[in-house]
Amino acid sequence: MNLERDLTRALRRTPPPPGFAGRVMQRIEREGVQARRVRPVWWRAAAASLTLAALLGGYTAHHVIEQRRGEHARDQVLLAMRIAGAKMRYARQQVHGIGSER
Repeated sequence: MNLERDLTRALRRTPPPPGFAGRVMQRIEREGVQARRVRPVWWRAAAASLTLAALLGGYTAHHVIEQRRGEHARDQVLLAMRIAGAKMRYARQQVHGIGSER
């Protein structure tokens, strides 16, 4: 088996069958008319609008959730500081009480 000879034979020019050019031109005209008729553009605009709306809605929801988490964390820190302050006041009173008993 000679690869070069097989390639040469497979790639040699052959004339097209009779009527080939006419069939190609008819198909181009037929598909061109169908392509113009079948491809409305409005659905692309609608899909882009829906995608944009979904992305903006998701971003807004994410932002709101993060803001609420931050507020909750702030409230927890303030509560912890109030509890720690109360414990410090209690400890100070106990220390002053021990010092005043003598």
